[in-house]
Amino acid sequence: MKAWALSLLLLALGSMSFVPALPQAAGEVSILKFGWERERISQRPSVAEFASADALREQSRNEVRLASARNSQDKGAAGRTETQINRQNEAEVKARQTAPPRDGYRYKVTLRNDGQKTIKSIDWDYLFIDPVTRQEAAHHQFASDDTIKPGKSKEISVLYLVPPVKTISAAMLSKKEPTPFEEEVLLVRILYSDGSVWQRP
Repeated sequence: MKAWALSLLLLALGSMSFVPALPQAAGEVSILKFGWERERISQRPSVAEFASADALREQSRNEVRLASARNSQDKGAAGRTETQINRQNEAEVKARQTAPPRDGYRYKVTLRNDGQKTIKSIDWDYLFIDPVTRQEAAHHQFASDDTIKPGKSKEISVLYLVPPVKTISAAMLSKKEPTPFEEEVLLVRILYSDGSVWQRP
């Protein structure tokens, strides 16, 4: 129960704004600030759902039913069948549109290009450190295709479905600090527009 409550605390803290970071250099790139926040993802009906094999079979059956009703002697049958099919379609669309949203987690880092070459892409890691054991509690790896010109700063972000930390140590349960984990961003690989690469040693 305590672990569950602390996990909820961590998720609540996830809506915090960026924390300024002491400038850290990786090659000729400085990390200015970083953070993460929980983000609600609304479900939307996709084209694939409407074009699925089951949907096509159902559409074909409905067309046969409607054609039979129109060819029958009962003049009201076609209208009743068409109304029923329309209500069924509307209910299916509404069900897709009202599917419950899910949680995502957006990780952000602001970088400054202190070099003379334009950055084309960056591989970066977001770490959560247990302050008691000094062990990694979580390690998320990202690759961002973002251009950063020399002398410019840019915020890059990734929306990720995995929560920041899944488990916590028993020692953490006794901590009274507002933020249970220390956070760190590492730049792993930087690709420049001229094809050269900086790799973390």
